[in-house]
Amino acid sequence: MGSTDKAVITGFICRLCSKMNRFVIHIYGEEGERMKLAEKINNYLPITVNANDQLPKTACLHCIERLEAHHELMTQFNVARRKLSSENRASTISSSAASSTSIDTTAASNSPPPC
Repeated sequence: MGSTDKAVITGFICRLCSKMNRFVIHIYGEEGERMKLAEKINNYLPITVNANDQLPKTACLHCIERLEAHHELMTQFNVARRKLSSENRASTISSSAASSTSIDTTAASNSPPPC
């Protein structure tokens, strides 16, 4: 068995900022799983967390708040991108449909009137 001092220190170090914190959430614990912390960390940050690595498995509340804010921002970006993409497609389709059904009146106005 290892030292209990080391276990306590490891349990309170934030994996993201490496600061000692009194309140942390275990990334792979019930709350961390519910919040999908590992997935968000691996998707948005330049680090990879793994349940089997030797690094701390906890994150402080401040870092989690920032991670959640980043997740919300990325979600908004994706919603906006999809919305603008679909609006652009709809606009392109309607403008191409309008141009294909329009009648060329320039040739008719320059020709002599029918008999």
